[in-house]
Amino acid sequence: MSCIVYITNKNTNTKYAYRSESYRDPVTKKPKSRRTYLGRVDPETNEIIPKAANGKRNRTPVQSDSAGTASSSGISPQTVKSLQKQLDNLQKQQTRVMQEVSTVNDLIAEIRKEIDQLEQS
Repeated sequence: MSCIVYITNKNTNTKYAYRSESYRDPVTKKPKSRRTYLGRVDPETNEIIPKAANGKRNRTPVQSDSAGTASSSGISPQTVKSLQKQLDNLQKQQTRVMQEVSTVNDLIAEIRKEIDQLEQS
């Protein structure tokens, strides 16, 4: 089972987020937990600012879904609009291609009928 644990550093009053996973130690037969650092918690918005892989600061917030797990999302509204336009254009292209495929299939069916008629005569 996995959950997010928040720990506050009393000296700096900074809140940190960790993913905590429970497991049973096969040797001692006792339950233990394994924590993975997720990042700092923004004091104003309470969003998790994840640790960057290259050691630099990462300012992209992590939003929690309804199940309590963290998922990365930092897509700007402009990027969303741009991607939506690209998706709309691709859907229009797909519709055109499907119409062309339908037309080609109709032509193939007509040619097959003509071939069948020629073979019968």
